[in-house]
Amino acid sequence: MPRHPPGTSRRARKSIPAVPNPRSAISLDNGTLALDAWAILVRWFATPAFTVCCPGLPYSDHEMPNQLDEELSRLDAALADAERQALAVVSAVRQLRRQAATGVLAGLPRRLQQLPASSEPLAAALTKASRSFDYDAEAAFADGSYLTDLQAAAEAKSLVLVEREGRITAFPLLLKLEPSVPAIRVGRKLERQLRPGVLTGLLKKAQDSATFNAATFLMTLFRAAAILAPADGLAEEPRPGVVVPLLDIYDVLTLRPGQAAEYPREAFAVHVLQLDRAPDTRTKGGHRFSLPASTSSKGKSRLTVYDETGAEHIYVGISFRGNG
Repeated sequence: MPRHPPGTSRRARKSIPAVPNPRSAISLDNGTLALDAWAILVRWFATPAFTVCCPGLPYSDHEMPNQLDEELSRLDAALADAERQALAVVSAVRQLRRQAATGVLAGLPRRLQQLPASSEPLAAALTKASRSFDYDAEAAFADGSYLTDLQAAAEAKSLVLVEREGRITAFPLLLKLEPSVPAIRVGRKLERQLRPGVLTGLLKKAQDSATFNAATFLMTLFRAAAILAPADGLAEEPRPGVVVPLLDIYDVLTLRPGQAAEYPREAFAVHVLQLDRAPDTRTKGGHRFSLPASTSSKGKSRLTVYDETGAEHIYVGISFRGNG
């Protein structure tokens, strides 16, 4: 088994972009829709990037080793042996340098003769290490075995991973397997640390620290709704009480080429659920919102999202009412 220093900790450094202060997120000018401010919102709403230092990788009391863990443990043990052999060779070379520097000739010829042989255990250890890892990540991603191991590690950390239609979520995080790298895309960040116990630890910390500005998101929906269903004589407000389809709003927010890739529909659905959890949020003008019950809706007109417990939530439209 690999050796790990006792009391090893994992430290996470999270970088969260500054909250923007958009003016008009959406405006109409000669039939052309301008969404520059929304592009800023997309970058802000994206999952915050995170980097983590992991000096050791011990199992927790509840984690069971899986195929990737076993392969990496075998590799780590072989590399640890190679490291010990390398240190022995370096120690011998340093002794000889000291003798050369000070002119101590006693034993020098004998040690020089033994030097080539002292590297043989190192060469053997390196050869063993080079043959001690056999894991096809691309195949494991394709056949589902890696995801099974990841879900088991997530369960040990009380982290719920939901897989539906090729998408994986750990609310509010969106995950996508990238077998050709191999890596996992978490939001827009490509995470290459794939050891299940390590990755689920990163996901849990990112999940616990995720933030959401309901007021900013609500204003974005309000302005988009005003374009799709403008109130009589009030081009900057939506018609009171009219249910505007959320997918139509999403289409407005992602009109420019590439915006849908930067801000996928699944991320939009996550933000709608987060907004739903802040029912008292109002627009700057004091307008309230409602998300009509839509559990019976079917087809492509609905947004589906799974929360941190795995429960399903379905949304179709949003309506606004005045501040009276």
